[in-house]
Amino acid sequence: MSTSPTDDTFLSGSLDKTIRLWDLRSQGCQGVLNATAKPVAAFDPEGLIFAAGINSELLKLYDLRSFDKGPFSSFKVGSKLYCVLLSFSSLNHVDFPNVADSGSDWTGLKFSPDGKMILVSTNGDHHKILDSFSGQLIHNLSGFTNPKVNTIHRVSRNEKQLNVKKIITEIES
Repeated sequence: MSTSPTDDTFLSGSLDKTIRLWDLRSQGCQGVLNATAKPVAAFDPEGLIFAAGINSELLKLYDLRSFDKGPFSSFKVGSKLYCVLLSFSSLNHVDFPNVADSGSDWTGLKFSPDGKMILVSTNGDHHKILDSFSGQLIHNLSGFTNPKVNTIHRVSRNEKQLNVKKIITEIES
């Protein structure tokens, strides 16, 4: 889920393979974007553009005012071939740009305050920082253990400000 920095709208990504645009001033959703797999989404800092992560490998950028016309830019962030090469990259000290991550699903997207980078969070042992304009991998944050977690978002409205509370609970194995 991602709240707009400019108004009372927010985006939700769902297991039904849709991204929905919501407005707290209305009862129903304001728009639906059908994806091919479970999506994650985030608004840019100006609230004009949103990024959609599809199937933990494709990043699409949409203009909020005309998202029904399709993305204005798309980036494939990795491929199956790179998954095989990833296990050898640390041994040979070879860097592979836009490496896909076997076994890791994207759990969220977040633009940097200047809108130039996108943080891709995963349920694996790493996160990625991508260039917003080219989709190129800037940095792979790794070296930590990420336990299986379930992220639950609670939305409440306090006067004119939208508050989103993120609660993370461990899933019992």
